[in-house]
Amino acid sequence: MAKATTLKDIAERLGLSVPTVSRALGGHNDIALETRQLVKKTAREMNYRPNVHAKNLVTQQVSMENILILGVPNVLKSIAFNSYYAEIMRAFCDTIDTTRYRLVLSVSEENGPDFIDYHKLIRDHSASAAIVLDLQINDERVNELTRADIPLVVLGEYTPRGSRQCAVWTDNVEGAYLATRHLILRNRRKIALVGGLIGQMVSQSRLMGYRKALEEADIPFEEKLVVEPIEVDEHGGYTAMYELFHRNVEFDSVFCASDLRSIGVIKALRERGISVPEDVSVVGYDDLPIASYFDPPLTTIRQPTYKVGAYAMRSLEKLIRGEPVPQKRKVFLPELVIRSSA
Repeated sequence: MAKATTLKDIAERLGLSVPTVSRALGGHNDIALETRQLVKKTAREMNYRPNVHAKNLVTQQVSMENILILGVPNVLKSIAFNSYYAEIMRAFCDTIDTTRYRLVLSVSEENGPDFIDYHKLIRDHSASAAIVLDLQINDERVNELTRADIPLVVLGEYTPRGSRQCAVWTDNVEGAYLATRHLILRNRRKIALVGGLIGQMVSQSRLMGYRKALEEADIPFEEKLVVEPIEVDEHGGYTAMYELFHRNVEFDSVFCASDLRSIGVIKALRERGISVPEDVSVVGYDDLPIASYFDPPLTTIRQPTYKVGAYAMRSLEKLIRGEPVPQKRKVFLPELVIRSSA
């Protein structure tokens, strides 16, 4: 990474003193308007970022720093109803130093009234660090944050670029493998997959784990048994099941990429008079609180969600302070939880 631009660098380029540059950036009226505009323009061109920690030391005051939390809108807009993301956010809030950092959650649609333009926050140097949820394949958000050179933690299978980044995730390939293998061990051979959203790294990984288990058992992979729903909730699972019915394909079990989709899948099966698990076994993913109370209780894959969120926030705070992070690529292991649905 290139050396961070300082006030001295800007002052030397413009032939001004450091105090003049500092006051110009602060908008002080004792500096001529033309000079203030020129200094701010040059600061943007040189990608200058104010050192909040240094300012705190000088002023003996603590300025709140913004930490961006970036998520895919159609996944996170119902965050209050999705226990996985609620648990991640709870871990963030429990772990963060609330006297120094403020979370800025950008989850709304770009044309919506509540949209937070994170691009502007980055351009204006109003964000000290960022966490990216729901990593996409070729994720442009990560590319933009890398160019901005701010501390970054990615929740997903990602290789950090430089010393100011790290990544943390649960092994989704292993989780999907465990779920599919469990069905195979119960003599299920026609295993449908109700997967995740197209373009998400997690969806790609769980598909890999599903295929790995099939291949190990010498079961041919059938594209027609895989459905990628548009929605991530119960309705997504419900409509995915009817897509399978429409295809008129034979299946004896379903692996769902989330517990929420499993609920919709089971509802659709019951509407067709298909019993779970007698006729069709169902395995979910996440082990949400509802999984153990649903009828039948869901066999699922448990993720250490809180640990993932806590590790991510602790690591980000270390990156902000310039401290080393023990593991730049931290991978947590999932576990199979067997209940009545399979």
